[in-house]
Amino acid sequence: MLGRIVDTKTSDGIQLHGFYIAPAQASNAIWIIVHGVNGNFYSSTLLMHLAATAHEQGIAALLINTRGHDLASFGSTDMPARLGSMYETIEDARLDLEAWLAWCRGEGYSRAGAMAHSLGAVKVGYALAHGLSGLESWIALSPPRLNTELLLNDPAKRDVFREQLQEAQSYCDAGRDNHIMRVRFPLPNWVSARTFADKYGSGDKYDYLAWRHQLVLPTLWLFGQLEVREGSANFRDADQMLESNLPKGHVVQVIDSADHSYRTTRDALRQQIATWLQR
Repeated sequence: MLGRIVDTKTSDGIQLHGFYIAPAQASNAIWIIVHGVNGNFYSSTLLMHLAATAHEQGIAALLINTRGHDLASFGSTDMPARLGSMYETIEDARLDLEAWLAWCRGEGYSRAGAMAHSLGAVKVGYALAHGLSGLESWIALSPPRLNTELLLNDPAKRDVFREQLQEAQSYCDAGRDNHIMRVRFPLPNWVSARTFADKYGSGDKYDYLAWRHQLVLPTLWLFGQLEVREGSANFRDADQMLESNLPKGHVVQVIDSADHSYRTTRDALRQQIATWLQR
């Protein structure tokens, strides 16, 4: 697929880049595609598959960076800033999404949806539940449940998580918010104390089960069978918990034999999404 690099600027001065793929024929609809933790718009084969699915339906696609792109990045056009997944705050992603929706409107698109993977789905869902406007529908692929109590009760990793959370809170209490920690659970990663405490130590603030009924848009929730049947506590049986009290206009689907990245099940994933787009 041919496209072009584009950029936008958030209301707090952060410049972000993305990749825009125009539709084959004139259309007023566009799908924004949002990466997960440590990700970006240009390196994920999964995100390119999502863009191709939209393009096959005659819809424009915009793969975007949020300020949490890559492990670490620095700077913007206006000010030096610590960016990247090591430093991000999920709440700030609303500013990124607002900027990209403004870009879409500037390009003449009056209808927009979002496809978001993993932490990207948490960002989009949280923003929608707390006032983001401009999207007509969205697809959440494999969002983790960010719930402190849930992680503290993980049967295999609860002691590790408790130790990491206490460490992060100790650094924050000492005024060392940006101290970088090497963590092992729920995702092996390098992350600042402030970011770890915000993502995983905020109770159910970022747990979509706590605010799913505030999501009034048509929503497709997609999960891999392996993650919801064999994964850690923040994925285990998430599909069943959603289905037990599903908001109107929401659909939950599980892709057989799929893992978190849908590595061997891309065709089945694309078919599920295409069917939902044609609804």
